[in-house]
Amino acid sequence: VYRHIRHILTTFGASPFQRLLFPDLFITSAIAGGLTYYNEFVATEALWMDGKGLAAGTTAIALLSGFRLNASYGRFVEARTLLGAVNTASRDLASNASMWLNTEENKDRMMKLIKAFSVALIFHLNSKGDHNQIRRNQETFHEQIYAEFRAEMLDVFQDDDEDEDFVQVCSWFRSSGTNVPLGITLMMRDIISQNNDEDEHLHVSVYNRELDLRVQKLVASLGGCERIQKTPIPTCFTRHTSRLIFMWSNLLPFAIYPVCGPLFTVPSTLAITYSILGLEDIGVQIEEPFNILPLRQYSDGVYDGVDFIRSVSKFADKTQEER
Repeated sequence: VYRHIRHILTTFGASPFQRLLFPDLFITSAIAGGLTYYNEFVATEALWMDGKGLAAGTTAIALLSGFRLNASYGRFVEARTLLGAVNTASRDLASNASMWLNTEENKDRMMKLIKAFSVALIFHLNSKGDHNQIRRNQETFHEQIYAEFRAEMLDVFQDDDEDEDFVQVCSWFRSSGTNVPLGITLMMRDIISQNNDEDEHLHVSVYNRELDLRVQKLVASLGGCERIQKTPIPTCFTRHTSRLIFMWSNLLPFAIYPVCGPLFTVPSTLAITYSILGLEDIGVQIEEPFNILPLRQYSDGVYDGVDFIRSVSKFADKTQEER
């Protein structure tokens, strides 16, 4: 019960209300207030309309808003699933690479590239790289984003700014239209191709195929994320919904005035309009899931998981040598 009361009390400070306050709710309340003033102080006969005609439209508006929200939420759920698949594939690849790559140098390089992939994916799906304090209207926007990207990559490559992979990844990021995460998967496959048979008793080709399957999962998840990012809900559907809701919300005061009277027409109009507009606004917000999902948490999860796997692998190798 307390949770519901708290949510009611914070309605006016909530982001959906702030976004809808002007001009949507402002226009609707102005029409409702103007209608009330006209009917009470100007007109000799009240101006209103039969609510039965608007009732059918209200049902259609509610259904349309619900369908819009469901479509957007489907995109949100799929995006979350794909990011989870990236996390799982990254851990699998790190575990298998720790076991099957034949040199410590290649193992360390693979771990760095896995972490670099998660960082590059954030900047690929979100133009701000989840650094929301940076504003697009700033003249140095692109320079600031590159500085953040470079700093995060330096952390991945352990402050070695002369590392060939680091230099190449930053160069790709600088080049417009370059798919950095995809380029990193090519580097991963280059490592796998260098994993040759040094012991005739080891079936390295089998291990390489398994490693490549993990990279394939990363590429598939990347492609799924790009599909969501580049194919929004058809604009005709969004615009039609917006037009109908705007007309409905502005006609609503005329339908409820005979029932609510001069005292409650304005608050009732605002409450009903906010409930419907809020659904439509939520659908618009979650339509682009990579702008609201906690991408940084997914990246940190990959980063921490890879570091843990590598440390355990080194500990196991050290223990085996001591034996």
